[in-house]
Amino acid sequence: MDLLFDVVDEPLYDESPRLQLSATLAGTSLELARSVRVLCHADQLLGATVCLRSQFESLVRSVWALHCATDHQVDRLSINELTAESVQGAKNLPLAAKMLEDIEQRPHLANLLIALNEFKSSAWHPLNSFVHAGLHAVIHTKFGWPEVLVDQTFRVSNGLCVLAFTHLGVLSGMPGIQSDVQASTATFQSVLPRHR
Repeated sequence: MDLLFDVVDEPLYDESPRLQLSATLAGTSLELARSVRVLCHADQLLGATVCLRSQFESLVRSVWALHCATDHQVDRLSINELTAESVQGAKNLPLAAKMLEDIEQRPHLANLLIALNEFKSSAWHPLNSFVHAGLHAVIHTKFGWPEVLVDQTFRVSNGLCVLAFTHLGVLSGMPGIQSDVQASTATFQSVLPRHR
């Protein structure tokens, strides 16, 4: 990850609340990814899966904040302190499914949407089960975690990291930075999602 941080270590192309919010949310996604890696390493997959779902939602909200959110929604999320009023004001913001629908309306995000929808269609229901202590959580806590599931969680989280770094590159406005991010991942294929 340090290599990718170096690639995208550029200032935002403007200091608008929208870009700052989007960058903060991408950073949140990357922080959650660190938690996924630590928890996978510690053989704590239940916690890792919960963090993976939050990592995905943070990435989706980051993209949505940049491309789809209204100015009012950006303002509601761009607060400097938690108060009862600010928490109340942030309620009723769209959930992941609605944000993905909004992103779908932006043709220039079609390639990103393919990756986000693939994650949602393949992982969303099991991750919800883990988050809400459903059947997946019960079965895997009772009988253990298949090694392939640990590996898959780790790889998927890394794949979401690549998307987050790519998005941070977009926020810099630097020409060619997205290609630089992709080129930098070439040596990390062994820890990224396998191509289908």
